[in-house]
Amino acid sequence: MNISRSDKFNQNYACKIVELNEFRPHCNPEVTRLKVARVDGFDIIVGIDTEKGLYIYFPVGCEIDPEFLKLNNLFRDKDKNSDPEAKPGFFEDNGRVKAIMLRKEKSQGFVIPISSLNGYISSSLEIQKSDIGVDFDVIDGKQICKKYIVKIARTPGAPGSAKPRKGKTPTIDLVEDQFRFHVDTILLRKVPNVIKPDSLISITSKWHGTSGISANLLQKIPIKENFFKKISRKWFTNNPEPYKEEYRDLCSSRTVIKCPGVGGGYYGGVDIWNIAHEVIKPHLSKGLTVYYEIVGFLPTGGYIQKGYDYGYVPPKSGESFEYGKHFGIRVYRVTYTNVSGSVFEFSARQVQQWCERNSLDPVIQLYYGYAKDLYPSLDPANHWNENFIEALANDKRFYMELDSPDCINNVPHEGIVVRNETLNIDVYKLKCFRFLKKEDEAMDRGEIDIETES
Repeated sequence: MNISRSDKFNQNYACKIVELNEFRPHCNPEVTRLKVARVDGFDIIVGIDTEKGLYIYFPVGCEIDPEFLKLNNLFRDKDKNSDPEAKPGFFEDNGRVKAIMLRKEKSQGFVIPISSLNGYISSSLEIQKSDIGVDFDVIDGKQICKKYIVKIARTPGAPGSAKPRKGKTPTIDLVEDQFRFHVDTILLRKVPNVIKPDSLISITSKWHGTSGISANLLQKIPIKENFFKKISRKWFTNNPEPYKEEYRDLCSSRTVIKCPGVGGGYYGGVDIWNIAHEVIKPHLSKGLTVYYEIVGFLPTGGYIQKGYDYGYVPPKSGESFEYGKHFGIRVYRVTYTNVSGSVFEFSARQVQQWCERNSLDPVIQLYYGYAKDLYPSLDPANHWNENFIEALANDKRFYMELDSPDCINNVPHEGIVVRNETLNIDVYKLKCFRFLKKEDEAMDRGEIDIETES
């Protein structure tokens, strides 16, 4: 058996081989046919007959290969299973692993015995000790899981449908190693040991909006040639088009560089990223890249993220769209890139200070200090990491499992971001269970948010 990672591997949605040795009873004493296992700090409801041994663990938010589900009779629709006469499973046609609440017990993931791979892979089920606990999404060349994306039809002007482009599409040609998109933030529960008692950490509130990037970086600017020089170069030398390097500004969504006037992408004709960029642009010195979350409303009056207003109000008909009134920006990362492409990372404190100097809003800092000082009663010699994360996940000071304190609507707080104060970007997220449930319910309705779309 050979496990590996695809080109689009995402650790947050990868499976792993795990060894289950301990179980606890269901929190409801009346539930006698179920018990609870624990993987990556997540509780997972299993049947009472589940035995100790090797299992495959699939996290919340991933989509399991339909071939695997069919082979193991895991679809709710028995006609989709290899044995229609067998007891069906609970997976819908999309094969998505959900966060569920069953009789007041949370369950965040799915486990199935390693023997379930029989017939799915052609090689032996022999497990190497080194394979246990390793995240993967490909086994024997088959992609067994991936991040689930809602499949929806697009209509003109709807989210995900950009306006048709007319004429020549403008382009931005960056000098190599100058620009970097957002990094994927790993779930803290997946890597519990990254935070040590002596770690200097920053904890910030995670807001539910859309990611934006503004930068002033080196770009390749074509040098104009007269007709004869151009013809001579193409016919006789075959040299590339000449260019010069200049610092120019640009903006981006999470995964797409946005050229002004091209269209809004997810929000149809509304280019919220270039609108936000105009706020950040005056504060960009050469080499600076600013990463932020855009929240509130669109010029059309719709939410950037449904229900999450964060104290902003929708613009009235004919009203000018204003920063600070209708939408907001929360900066969470700043970097400096030199001419050779080396990146200097601003610390959490430096990000806060930079925002203060430039009259911009940073992400809301809930804690700054040593990890051990946050919960001094935790014993460093007794499962400190696991207990620390569990304390974070239930800390009402950070609004965990509460309504968002910044929104008028009763919407669940998304969670927190924990950052190690190191020389590199070292950040992890901890999402609220209520928020994950809300996401699942939205997906069940066929809704998709901008971050998932990216």
